[in-house]
Amino acid sequence: MKKTFIIILICVSSFSVFAKDISEKLKDSIVYLQITYHGYGQYTPWKTSELSEGFAVGCAVDGNKVITIASSVADAKLIQARTANQNDFIPAQILTVDYESNLALIELDSNSLTKPFKPLAFSEKYVKGAGVSFYWLSADGRMYNGRGFLDRVTVESTAVFCSQTLTFVAAGISETTNLGQLYCLEDRPVGIASLSGKEKEGNIIPAQIINRFLADARNGKYNGIAMKGFEASALVDPAMRKYLKIPNDVQTGVYVANVYTIGTGSDVLKSGDVLLGIDGYSINPYGRYEDRRFGTLAFDSLITGKTAGDAITFEVWRDGKKQILNAVAKRFNASDMLVPWYEFDTQPEYAIVGGCILQKLTKSYMAGRGEDWQGKVEPHLYNYLINEAFKPTDQRRDLVILSYCMPANINIGYQNLSQYVVDKINGMKICRMSDIPKALALNPDAKFIVIEFEMSQPAIVLDRSQLDYAANSIAQVYGIDKMMNIK
Repeated sequence: MKKTFIIILICVSSFSVFAKDISEKLKDSIVYLQITYHGYGQYTPWKTSELSEGFAVGCAVDGNKVITIASSVADAKLIQARTANQNDFIPAQILTVDYESNLALIELDSNSLTKPFKPLAFSEKYVKGAGVSFYWLSADGRMYNGRGFLDRVTVESTAVFCSQTLTFVAAGISETTNLGQLYCLEDRPVGIASLSGKEKEGNIIPAQIINRFLADARNGKYNGIAMKGFEASALVDPAMRKYLKIPNDVQTGVYVANVYTIGTGSDVLKSGDVLLGIDGYSINPYGRYEDRRFGTLAFDSLITGKTAGDAITFEVWRDGKKQILNAVAKRFNASDMLVPWYEFDTQPEYAIVGGCILQKLTKSYMAGRGEDWQGKVEPHLYNYLINEAFKPTDQRRDLVILSYCMPANINIGYQNLSQYVVDKINGMKICRMSDIPKALALNPDAKFIVIEFEMSQPAIVLDRSQLDYAANSIAQVYGIDKMMNIK
């Protein structure tokens, strides 16, 4: 009798770990997305890279709209979808993309759909240790599934994006997931697989982030995820706390080490503030707070959990006393940064002047050096990335550099110059890429075009009378159809 009871208990327990396979039920809710994309050469920005193909999983959320991860549709030129019930591919287009949430809303051509979707509702439920199942559709229309366990909740991002967002982590997964596979707890969708680079664990964009994104995108005017506008460091050194005149009975707070010129808090916080709390949540000296549902999390989640435009309150220790600062959650695009961390869906800006390639410094440009690029980039450029990337000003919106000089008669003597930061052209300060045409047009009667650089690097002096001939010659020799791409 006792043995029978144990066997029954084991069977019941096993059944409760993983819910039943609901692949059949999801056939009208999951699509296969085939994406054709190309980017541009970072050091030859006038050239496109070869077309490539990838795929992702889309989950129906509303009518003929599906949600997937943004990283899969970056630089997409053609998106097609197929369903389990339809063999031919269906044209699709991106409606809303948010790389910081890593989510994209895709609309399928309704006239090409032979059967309506069954939209999914994402549940914000989380049960630590619970078994989860994940689902995807293959290119030939077959449903697949795998299993794992909800292991923990973290706040993190990919190496590409700026924001740290709420993330569920599934452990012991039976298949690698990083392309939008649908994760379900019991029979309820709780998130989609995010880009993670992990093999044995799967990062999940949880329903909390998905539902915020969908609600924001619903009216067609997307405000976007709020982004942090400052850096904070741990504040555990008693001597430092004493220096900041923090009373012994105040044991919370992190040190605001750096305030950006963009992002949430950039307009109210000051370097040297001690951030004690956000929206009533106390922040411990390690930068964590106690979330009511998920336990101890990094405070970044209190910011990225908001939509730009929402109210936010900071409690700080400043001038020897506690202060409450009311602010508005803000967002910025990567293109707003002084050194953008990424550029998707657009051709890099550049200008070729007498064979000298001037272009905007980006993290993608530096990463073009290949593996371990951080050690290969010139220190002065890397410094701009590390210390100034989030600090554009009215005086400098872009960082324009001389990438290199393509050998030509007009630039003999300068052909070894590269990776210099442009300061002035014809005496005009260069604040952004769009300043270049204006600066080149200055002093039309002058014999020379003069390009000056920071750090007292030698200037480049080009014979103005040879510019047009040189441009035509360089275009033919190097196969360049457009000598300037500036927005």
